Amino acid sequence: MPLEPLSISPTRSRFEPFEVRLPAFAGPLALLLHLIESRQLDVLSVPLAEVADAYVAHLATTTVDMGALSEFVSIAAQLILLKSRRLLPGDPASFAVEQPEEADEEELRQRLIEYRAVRDAAAALGDLDLVAPLVRREPRVDDLPEAPLPPLPAGLLATAMAALLVIPEPEEPAPQLMAREITIGMQITALRAALAGSGRIILQQLLATCRSRTEATVTILATLELVRRRQIRVQQDELFGPILVETAP
Repeated sequence: MPLEPLSISPTRSRFEPFEVRLPAFAGPLALLLHLIESRQLDVLSVPLAEVADAYVAHLATTTVDMGALSEFVSIAAQLILLKSRRLLPGDPASFAVEQPEEADEEELRQRLIEYRAVRDAAAALGDLDLVAPLVRREPRVDDLPEAPLPPLPAGLLATAMAALLVIPEPEEPAPQLMAREITIGMQITALRAALAGSGRIILQQLLATCRSRTEATVTILATLELVRRRQIRVQQDELFGPILVETAP
């Protein structure tokens, strides 16, 4: 049969369904698939070459629907594979060993059944499209209708700007003075009093008696000040270990 260009339509409105006309069967392709799945019709009795020629002739006389075309190609491929399995001579077990990746006859039938289920589900979802949405979502800004607004007069903007200019700037809050809680001199006196007994103390023990973080910070500064004056010595034998503070000779 000579090849001729086909007109392809993205919709199914002008597409005429294809029907198979064979001596053993006459009807739509979906019914042929159902009869083979249910083993009511032997795939060996179906001349697939004649079915393919009839479908090509059907495409030459009607508008092509891409969905129906892909459906026919998928079904025809499964039928060709199934029929070739039936026609191949030899032991099926040995053939399965030589071709481990290919499916057997029962699996091919199962594929046809699964394909029909997916096809029917796709058709059902296609009928619900734009009729009964499956997922509810909030409307986007683009979905909302445009609300016509009257243009604002130019004098209104000038009046608003003039009203903003007369508003005074907010005053900055006055700085808050914090009462001095403790001084370095006070903590130097406390350190000397702690060293007056044995002449040595552990700095961590002294910091544990502080009542606030500020007092502990000032105590450390007081310790550093006494070290700078060379009035005390500080010794730490290991990292993060106890800090020994003793009176300098």
